[in-house]
Amino acid sequence: MSKEENDVKTPSEILSDDNIEYETTTSRRNVFFWAMYDLANTIYSMVIVSLIINRYILVIGQLEYGMSYGTVSFLYGVVSFIMQIGVAVCVPILGALSDNVGKRKPFVISLTGIILLFASLLGFFHDLSTVILFYVIANVAYQFSLTFYDAMLPFIAKREDIGKVAGFGVAWGYFGTILSLFIMYPLIIILNDMNSDPTSPDPLTYGYTGFWFTFVIPMILFLVCAIPFLYVREKQKKGKRPPIGKLISNTFKQLGSTFKDIRKHKSMFIFIIGYFFVADIANVIVLYMTPIVTDGLLIAGGTLFAILFIIIATFSAVAFTYFVGKFGEKHGAKKTFYLVGALWGISLTIGILLIFSTDGIELGANLPFILSIIMGVVAGPALGGTWTAQRIMVVELAPKEKFGQFFGFSKLSGKLSSALGPFIWGTVMLSYDIIGNNAFGWAMIAVGIIMGLGILIISFVKNE
Repeated sequence: MSKEENDVKTPSEILSDDNIEYETTTSRRNVFFWAMYDLANTIYSMVIVSLIINRYILVIGQLEYGMSYGTVSFLYGVVSFIMQIGVAVCVPILGALSDNVGKRKPFVISLTGIILLFASLLGFFHDLSTVILFYVIANVAYQFSLTFYDAMLPFIAKREDIGKVAGFGVAWGYFGTILSLFIMYPLIIILNDMNSDPTSPDPLTYGYTGFWFTFVIPMILFLVCAIPFLYVREKQKKGKRPPIGKLISNTFKQLGSTFKDIRKHKSMFIFIIGYFFVADIANVIVLYMTPIVTDGLLIAGGTLFAILFIIIATFSAVAFTYFVGKFGEKHGAKKTFYLVGALWGISLTIGILLIFSTDGIELGANLPFILSIIMGVVAGPALGGTWTAQRIMVVELAPKEKFGQFFGFSKLSGKLSSALGPFIWGTVMLSYDIIGNNAFGWAMIAVGIIMGLGILIISFVKNE
């Protein structure tokens, strides 16, 4: 056998313990730099995904194209479905690629540039096709960046600290929500609110989203907050990176191997199926948070109260998500999912009861308003706890040489779920044109049932 043949390594050899190193010490400074990206990308998620894009598309569809509220909601659900299916197919490949390259930070940085560019361009157009295209590009880059970012965990913190670090990252990330909302609030005051509700006495209007700088300013803030991430030190694979052809070949070989491994790895396989259903609710709430408050609960104050509601939920998430991570560190990922399921159950129940029992909620010291505040307080740690529990579970179940791929497959589950959730939500919302805001209540019931099924499946996971 020639020297060249001896130098060619199999995928399993490339990913052996001799080549893969994960962190054995936890530097607070390094963890802080890593968590700053959680804060930075939350600005995109909050401003573009949760606050603007759904209602922006609703206004464009109704105002520029004469479509009904229910039809545009369904269209948005279908677009989200197709987009997330594409993301889901790619995520495991990206996870395997990160393991083979042995570096994750450069991918996060490159994808961030794409997010910043296309999210900023959204405000320059009121053409439905263009806006949807730019949103899809920005959001796909955002989802891909999270795959590489999450896979960095075992390479920036020692194993016994991962639960705590994961919880800190999510909790710290919520400060990005607070920063972005404090920037958006005065813009809405000065430029007026957006109105997407056709039953409102006020006309449909773009409001603050009719100005390009509404989109550009948050992305500048994203960029500034992401700067510390450039200084993160990540444990990397030993040796030289193989040529690009060999790298791609190894990635797909290892991906096929991991497909087989996961099928043999019963607990991970069960978790991936269960997480598919649990992640559905988190994905839906992130996408539809503002319309639920403004068009579903019909709380007086419109987007301005929606921002207050989100700030309350965010402060709650910041205060309690870290403790969800500590709970997971002590009691394990499965019990953490039980806790998260209970929090979601309480929040959803309150929201459903309010939608079906009231014709609108006035601000002040009245029971419906107080219950809506409690709903936000409980929803905050429920949302943050979902991501924290997922990170802890993968670290518990995955072999260290395949962290990227196992995170990728858990992301695959979450992305397939985030395709299903908006499609189901959008389909139920077709009834809005007939039953009005009660459609939001039925949509919340649907995602609640799906989440309960996911928690039940996860209960069968055993840490092997």
